[in-house]
Amino acid sequence: MKQKLIITCLIWLSCSFVVYSQDTTFAGKAIGALKGFLSSHAAEKAYLHFDKPYYAAGDTMYFKAYVTMGQRHEPSQISGVLHVDLINTQNKIDQSLLLNISGGVAKGDFALPDSLPKGNYRVRAYTDWMRNNGVTGFFDQPFALGSLLANKISESGDRNQQQTPGKPEIQFLPEGGSLVSGIKSKIAFKAIGSNGLGIAAKGIIADNTGKIITSFASTHLGMGWFYLEPEDGKSYSANLTFADGTQNAINLPDAEKQGTTLAANNDSIQKISVVITANNTAYLQNKGKDYSLLIYSGGAVTVVTSPLDSPVIKFDIAKHRLHTGVATLTLFSPNGEPISERLFFVQNYDDLRLAVNSDKAAYATREKVIIKLNAKNRADSLIAGSFSVSVADENKVPVDENTENTLLSNLLLTSDLKGNVEQPNYYFTNVTDEKLKELDLVMLTHGYRQFEWKQLLNNGYPPVTWQPETGLEISGIAKTTGGKPLAKGMVTLISAKGHSFLSEQTDNNGNFRFKNMVFADTTRFILQAATAKGGNSTQLTYTAKTGPPVLPDNRQTIQDNNGPISLYLKNTEKQQEQLNKQGLGKGTMLNEVTIKARKSEPSAMSARYGFPDHVLHGKEIGLGSQLAIKLMWRIPGVEILSGDGIHYYAKLRNKLTGGKPKPMRIVLDGMEMPLGFDLNSLSAVTIDKIESMVNTGDSDTAGVLAITTKYGLQPEDIVSTGFLRIKANGFYKAREFYSPKYESTVPGKFADLRTTIYWNPNVITDKDGNASFSYFNADGKGTYRIVIEGIDAEGNLGRQVYRYKVE
Repeated sequence: MKQKLIITCLIWLSCSFVVYSQDTTFAGKAIGALKGFLSSHAAEKAYLHFDKPYYAAGDTMYFKAYVTMGQRHEPSQISGVLHVDLINTQNKIDQSLLLNISGGVAKGDFALPDSLPKGNYRVRAYTDWMRNNGVTGFFDQPFALGSLLANKISESGDRNQQQTPGKPEIQFLPEGGSLVSGIKSKIAFKAIGSNGLGIAAKGIIADNTGKIITSFASTHLGMGWFYLEPEDGKSYSANLTFADGTQNAINLPDAEKQGTTLAANNDSIQKISVVITANNTAYLQNKGKDYSLLIYSGGAVTVVTSPLDSPVIKFDIAKHRLHTGVATLTLFSPNGEPISERLFFVQNYDDLRLAVNSDKAAYATREKVIIKLNAKNRADSLIAGSFSVSVADENKVPVDENTENTLLSNLLLTSDLKGNVEQPNYYFTNVTDEKLKELDLVMLTHGYRQFEWKQLLNNGYPPVTWQPETGLEISGIAKTTGGKPLAKGMVTLISAKGHSFLSEQTDNNGNFRFKNMVFADTTRFILQAATAKGGNSTQLTYTAKTGPPVLPDNRQTIQDNNGPISLYLKNTEKQQEQLNKQGLGKGTMLNEVTIKARKSEPSAMSARYGFPDHVLHGKEIGLGSQLAIKLMWRIPGVEILSGDGIHYYAKLRNKLTGGKPKPMRIVLDGMEMPLGFDLNSLSAVTIDKIESMVNTGDSDTAGVLAITTKYGLQPEDIVSTGFLRIKANGFYKAREFYSPKYESTVPGKFADLRTTIYWNPNVITDKDGNASFSYFNADGKGTYRIVIEGIDAEGNLGRQVYRYKVE
């Protein structure tokens, strides 16, 4: 038997590397393939820190997004746009936001209507770049929503109440991936109840002759393990009983007659002990041949190659150079086939050290609180970082810390594993040796999400189809009036104010794209197209971007307004009663009203251009498609002219510049059009009114023609040539969290019943690692809980929970 101590010499895959003398030709090939994959498919992750773990209808949900790149979680420089969706109980998107990612962070919020039914909702966040790896890599977090409308349920009923209870299930997973005859192996298992959560299970293992080999019982959240040494010619089954009394018999995976296994003991903080075992048949066939073990951690890899000169080879791998998080061991056969893989978790305690201090040990209600934060890294160096802070009244918002999805549990654990990890924060709070062993069960019962060696070595990953969004985009298709693609035409994008223009040439298929734009919320634009010869006989289609599909989610949060939600709703009810007393209640919801007309705003128009000299209403214009012809001789003092018999413009009579008529400025629905705007690009049937203004006070213009279109028309009712009005979703501007200021700690006429006491998504430590913030307590007495999460420029993560008393 051989035993070696391996001091991991990590090869960084983000830069050039040297294949060590240990490496074989295959090892170099494997590292090259991995390097190429990580370069072309660089990992990007998103995590959202919320102000509370659950909400009531009528609340505002505040959050900060952390977007990281690579396996070291550095603030992402890949994407500039984050898509965030609020998904309802029917797996439909209720609200969507576009957030501007700056320095790897963004902030946002959702106003939750008070009409929402109770149930399990989700928030999903992703970038376009993440879509290359499918929706399973998105941030996707369920949350419980309670409602005072106890009898109101969503259309078709609450999804959770419709679920048909199923039977518990169990999976048996041999360490390293397979059983081999003659080798004693650890077999992990995970039992899952009908609600999708772990369920206790116990039973016996028997062979095909009925002989009992061993017994087993779960130890944590339905997970456990036992040892089995399979014999040639025998099969094995488990007879088990679940905690709910259900019984079942399950066949274990068949054992291979010839093979090699990979086992690891990860109980030690300092090292992981690896054992490679070949059964007799495999040893005789491969004696002296080289096996390679690839250790992958935090975006770096090292290779250990050893000849099989003994049936059992042992390695002790020092972990101090590995990176905290999920790491992999992969064993490759002499011919370069991945034959066994083992996940393990590295806990090097290298997260940021956040020191939180309050100016007092205990406070009064409505008293000012001053909190100081100091951040250091593992080397005890002071760091500048970006943090978010939530403060909640824990008596009103009790939380099970084990079930929380945190910055650490998400980026270091769950985002790298397939399937649902139950109670993820359990493994990051008050860490003990026992918890580390239970975390190893998670490694044994979940697959690795980032890549698979067989696909990687065989170039089995599809090419990148989604490119990073660095800004917003408006795209579409331009065609001729005959329906043919407008090749090499020019499309102009005009801003709402009419002062900003962008132009792009269409490709041979008529496609156009305006990229890397920045604008806020829902913004109105006009698209205008012209042929290569300057003609406007074109048709435009705006291609609104579609999001990825919403997959069903079976994770459980609540079934009814019970437990913590019940306590939370009692406070919500008190808040509503108090608002009603103040005359600020929500009132009665009206039925939907369809607006058929739009109120005119003469003050806004007159402030910009003066009062109209003449108004021509749409009913006076009459029907017809060519507006210019309809307007000839209809507006006093205004002439409708054409320079080429095709394009028409308006000018004031007898007003010339340099011997040539000067066009009037056209203002369409409040937006100034570029000079040369063709009146025939509008259809007469769409016009509500036209106002002419002669004295605009601008010596550079020859008057203004303000055109207002009808409000109630649908896009398909409007015949337009050469231009298209659109509304595009821009970057969302997050609401500021309201935090009251009090001059006295004496309770006022109305109680302060806030549940979120303070929310700040933008706490920045200086070069000395210091930051401070302050706020005022509410009227609730008891324990207030501060949660601080954040990241520095090098990808070091930090989280701290701090509590104080309010008396």
